[in-house]
Amino acid sequence: MDIRYLVVGAPFIIAFFYTLYWLRKWGAFNTTNNLSKKMTQKNESIEESYILENIFLTKN
Repeated sequence: MDIRYLVVGAPFIIAFFYTLYWLRKWGAFNTTNNLSKKMTQKNESIEESYILENIFLTKN
């Protein structure tokens, strides 16, 4: 293997594993997924969704 490939590729390999380290430390790979519970609204009515659609579909 040519040493030039190692010199050019080493920073990318180090950055990749460093990113994986921080993602694991912050809990990105935990199997318990509570995001779906936090994102859903329990009392969302049909009228509220129509209001949001009207906001985003208005013409300038």
